[in-house]
Amino acid sequence: MRRSWIGLILLLALLAGAVAVTVAMVRIHDPIEDSLNESAQLALAGDWQKAQVLFRRASEDWKTWEHFRACFADHTPIEDIDSSFRLLEIYCDAKENVAFAAESRRLARQIAAVGEAHEFVWWNVF
Repeated sequence: MRRSWIGLILLLALLAGAVAVTVAMVRIHDPIEDSLNESAQLALAGDWQKAQVLFRRASEDWKTWEHFRACFADHTPIEDIDSSFRLLEIYCDAKENVAFAAESRRLARQIAAVGEAHEFVWWNVF
């Protein structure tokens, strides 16, 4: 009987950990996505100072959670996102409005997909 209780406690601990990671992954990636989308909009409007600030914030937020994300997410999309951030730096420095906006929106969608891959929805169960 004692082993059953220990097993139940371990299963509940694993469930709690999985739910915590799910919530954290969504909360981490949503603000980055929002910053990139807003940065793209500002770049198209020609407001490069605000666009650069938002882009730099998104990049710093992405780097802040690098180790946590690497523990739980697939590395292939993470590497693609890292390379897209480097490309965006070049577009940002060159002030390429359309290219920067397009890549920002694409990158925002990729980041959202990383967060969504960890959401607790029925199609992620199978």
